[in-house]
Amino acid sequence: MPSHAVDVHTELDADVEDLVRCEDLARSEDLARSIVRAVRDYTGGLPGRWVPLMTIVERLALEDEGATTAAVELAVDQRWLDEFGGHSSIRLTRIGHSIR
Repeated sequence: MPSHAVDVHTELDADVEDLVRCEDLARSEDLARSIVRAVRDYTGGLPGRWVPLMTIVERLALEDEGATTAAVELAVDQRWLDEFGGHSSIRLTRIGHSIR
């Protein structure tokens, strides 16, 4: 196969991988926002109240542990949530309170 064809194929693979990463990030952000809203609803919007992550998982009927972990990590990175105990408990931050 000519080297140009290999280069095009490699570029296409990289483009597909980038698209998949973007879609994964969008799904993680959507799930993170859902988790933040669920924490806000569960706590009545009161600041500083810790919630067991398992409670939110059950309320939202989340089944994909990896996706849930990625979403919580994203929410923590964005400072929407604080976490404690390896994500076993989460709480809303001031920034997270405004997430819709």
